[in-house]
Amino acid sequence: MTKALPWLLLDVGNTAIKWRLADTGGLLDQGGRTASDPQALCEALAGVAWSQAALTSVAGPSFDGDLTARLSKMNDIPVRQGVAEASRFGLTNAYQPPESIGADRWFAMLGAWCDDKEPLCVVDAGTAITIDVVGSDGRHEGGYIVPGVDLMRQSLTQDTRLIDVKALVAPAISPGSDTAECVNAGVWQAAHGAIQSIISRYSHYRLVVTGGTGPELMALGLQGTHRPHLVLDGLRAWLSSELDESVR
Repeated sequence: MTKALPWLLLDVGNTAIKWRLADTGGLLDQGGRTASDPQALCEALAGVAWSQAALTSVAGPSFDGDLTARLSKMNDIPVRQGVAEASRFGLTNAYQPPESIGADRWFAMLGAWCDDKEPLCVVDAGTAITIDVVGSDGRHEGGYIVPGVDLMRQSLTQDTRLIDVKALVAPAISPGSDTAECVNAGVWQAAHGAIQSIISRYSHYRLVVTGGTGPELMALGLQGTHRPHLVLDGLRAWLSSELDESVR
């Protein structure tokens, strides 16, 4: 018997596209990350076959349209786009209208909620840092958005005359002895401190961390579970549900 082809899942962010193959049992090992560029993604997917495809995106309609058109040329299968909903799997969205929340935030919450239905603080540390709070009843209690560490660095470099720091280095929160060290320590301390201040109000909520700078922030002392593919976990659960509905 021929083995069924896997699903293709895409998390389209502000600066990168993450992709992963999956099936009904969960995410598979094959996947990767490219620049936020449709052509770069298509090159990375050369030779990859899939039976279903879904994406979640914060890149905007024009980018998403270009991306899905290119994918359809590679594989003549419709690409389903997951957006935030009023509710799914007992998780209830606080936003009105529900689709106005970033889809990445919704699917990160969904991925964490499907894993363990308990009170949650879901942190996605990417270009921006988002913190979303979910109660034991699945009700999204709201969230917070703060600049990510590199946005903070860019703001200091662009808006002050005597600070010109091209890149951050390893996270540190000890005082610096030159401008670059001070900026590095300051932005990491600010990000860590903001998250710590918020989650301290929800000490009985489980902390789940995802996003590109998640590991560095956890290394600074955040106590929680690191889920690097949390958005794709949520998207996989959503796609599985959609496919179940389509055959009923």
